[in-house]
Amino acid sequence: MTNRFYEKVALVVGGANADEDHLMGFAGLSALEIARDGGKVVIADIDDQAGIRSINKMKAAGLTADYVHLDVTSESGWKNAVATTVDLHKTIDIMIMGAGVQDRGESIESTDVDKWQHVIDVTNMGMFLGTRNVVGPMKENGNGSIILISSMMARVVREQANAYATSRAGMTHFARSAAVQYGPYGIRVNTVLPGWTLTPFTASLFEKDWAERLAQRVPLGRIADASDIAGPILFLASDESKYITGSELLVDGGVTGWIGPID
Repeated sequence: MTNRFYEKVALVVGGANADEDHLMGFAGLSALEIARDGGKVVIADIDDQAGIRSINKMKAAGLTADYVHLDVTSESGWKNAVATTVDLHKTIDIMIMGAGVQDRGESIESTDVDKWQHVIDVTNMGMFLGTRNVVGPMKENGNGSIILISSMMARVVREQANAYATSRAGMTHFARSAAVQYGPYGIRVNTVLPGWTLTPFTASLFEKDWAERLAQRVPLGRIADASDIAGPILFLASDESKYITGSELLVDGGVTGWIGPID
């Protein structure tokens, strides 16, 4: 345990799975590590059961952590999450946006319009509403770090992941735009692009045989776990990255740089 985030206030969205006794998400693990390193954490999520369980564990360990329900497509929900965080801790220094939904993979022609819209709303409306609501407290601070969790799918094409890939690519460009707009206020905005990672979000996709097959296409020889992605998130959240903004940090084990084996 260090004081890397001493007195820093972090709003971690999509971080409900922060309980080490269960499969963890990388936003959840990031929340836990920020609290362990002296920070004050508010987890915001739609999964109240997992979020409250995680917060109770963190408080029992003597950490400063709270939970607020948040539907990221609701501006009133965002206003409440930000107001709750500021009421508790007077400010917000870090916002990690880790909410998302899967696109199960259909052709463009067969994709249901409502399903498409839902993916775009959670990812893109969520990042937009989140950013516009947290920049106020960050402006008052004169600094802040916003980390948007995108995907390597922002860089590459996979058959029939249209809504998901589109939403994640949009996130990276939004981050660059926000970085330019809010840089003069000392606010940094960056994206992390995870590769194949075992989390509660992806567990249903990674049955044993499939996970092993995917690992064969990763130059580092395995799919990631939450700690592989949380490390880069924490770097961007910390003062160690104080001159980095508008950047995309690709954390994929080398997948997108490899054409794969040639038979």
